[in-house]
Amino acid sequence: MASKQKVILVTGASSGIGLAVARVLTSKGHRVFGTSRNVESGTAPHGFEMIRMDVTQEASVIEAINFIKLTTGRLDVVVNNAGLGLVGPVEFITDAEAKEVFETNVFGVLNVCRHTISLLRDAGGGHIINITSIAAQMGLPFRGIYSSSKFAVEGFTESLSQEVRQFGIKVCLIEPGDFKTNINQNRRVAVNINSSVYHDQQAKVLKKISDEVSAAKTPEAIGYRIASIINQNNPRLRFRVANLMQRFTITLMRILPTRLFEKMVMKHYNIPDGR
Repeated sequence: MASKQKVILVTGASSGIGLAVARVLTSKGHRVFGTSRNVESGTAPHGFEMIRMDVTQEASVIEAINFIKLTTGRLDVVVNNAGLGLVGPVEFITDAEAKEVFETNVFGVLNVCRHTISLLRDAGGGHIINITSIAAQMGLPFRGIYSSSKFAVEGFTESLSQEVRQFGIKVCLIEPGDFKTNINQNRRVAVNINSSVYHDQQAKVLKKISDEVSAAKTPEAIGYRIASIINQNNPRLRFRVANLMQRFTITLMRILPTRLFEKMVMKHYNIPDGR
């Protein structure tokens, strides 16, 4: 039996994971609204409707949600995907760089959640799906700010799930591993390290990260996982969509002594132990 058509909001849908997710959900017969900061609301350049939204600006979020409300009168699913990557050593990350990541990755998700819950509640329930990362489960070298932003989203998502379940709203986390997207072109890189002791290490780590992304599969699998989740009345909280090695790494983190696992991660990225 075909699933009922749902009205779905996908943030950051002009490229990468968001675009793949929106296309998959559209192919399943759902009415999808994607967002981007640089688009005219109501246009459909990718085969689904787009809305202008800057998740870091509350007024922009409210305007976009009102567009959906006036267009359809309802909202069934929210997929918070918009995000920023940042590579750099914690010692040399500036306040401005850290705040830019947190404004998008944390406060952006908060903005969208806050202003869509009432629509979901009015529809009798629905799903909020926050896309974080495997990096939300572990701090990674030269990605401390990015990892910590994803940690934050995981924390408030757990709380949100408990608060809104009474309204029939199911809240879930998607933790992707590496997928081949345009993130290598869009990733921020710390600017204050040209003469720092981390310069060569960062260059090597950045190359490794980029190579792993380039060699990964395209992200349609995340869209298919979400298509399944939104048809479940009681989905679990976390879904890891990653390759076998990345999923196994999380298992190792749970069972190995902390310092032993730390050494394994450092070895993977060729970070010297210093002892």
